Amino acid sequence: MKQPSESRPIDPRISLVITTYNNPPFLELVLKSVGLQRTLPGEVIVADDGSTDDTRRMIDRYRTLLPVPLIHSWIPDRGFRVAKARNEAVARARGTYIILIDGDMVLTPHFVADHIRLMRPGRFVTGSRARLQEAATRRRCRTLDARLHIWSAGLSRRLVLLRVPGLHRLLKGHSGLRNARSCHMAFWKNDFVRVNGFEEAFEGWGYEDSEFVQRLFNIGLQRKNAKLMAPAIHLYHKEKSTERAEANHAMLEHTIRTGKQRAERGVDQYLPATDPQA
Repeated sequence: MKQPSESRPIDPRISLVITTYNNPPFLELVLKSVGLQRTLPGEVIVADDGSTDDTRRMIDRYRTLLPVPLIHSWIPDRGFRVAKARNEAVARARGTYIILIDGDMVLTPHFVADHIRLMRPGRFVTGSRARLQEAATRRRCRTLDARLHIWSAGLSRRLVLLRVPGLHRLLKGHSGLRNARSCHMAFWKNDFVRVNGFEEAFEGWGYEDSEFVQRLFNIGLQRKNAKLMAPAIHLYHKEKSTERAEANHAMLEHTIRTGKQRAERGVDQYLPATDPQA
């Protein structure tokens, strides 16, 4: 996988943050797809919500395979605390622009390069994803082949993988909260700091990403959709428990109603006092 760094551009402005929890085969496929990027991020940070040593050992191995720094940002396993895991990871980022994906998102080769083309002040970017079906996901976990494309077997929503940058401007997509998911999102680090990152008051699955997006809206940012650019593939897994969804949705509604801009428990806990973006 590793190629001489001079053979491909590396953009030091970009920190690619990948969330994970106890799924080394998925994370390995994602890291392999990072290694296939035409343009590499300046660094890769794994936001780990308490995985066991199997994940740590795999990440240690990939430090020698990826041509850019690979950082393991780990927090203890005390339940679903993805907001905290992401906040701590972004606080460690040296880049000025964050591309955030989940650890079940395999990237196509132009993914990072396309996000670089989409960077603009005053906006954040959300992207779509095709879906790899269950049997095909199991097969990829055995072969660890991260080379996926529009004609790969086992895909649904495969048209999402169409990449036509010249037509991108013609498709606006959603401008509100609908389908704004943190599994595929990009934003400036200083904007993340302005809203104090993800709200750690959220417990369990549900709406922590929508509430974060709403606070970006509340400070005046605009949403840009990566239509026909930066395609990715979501690996199949069972859905997470939604038992906290109602309480979490109430917090989202509070943010919409009040115009809340900053998380009460957010990234400021982890930023060094000398951080120029704090």
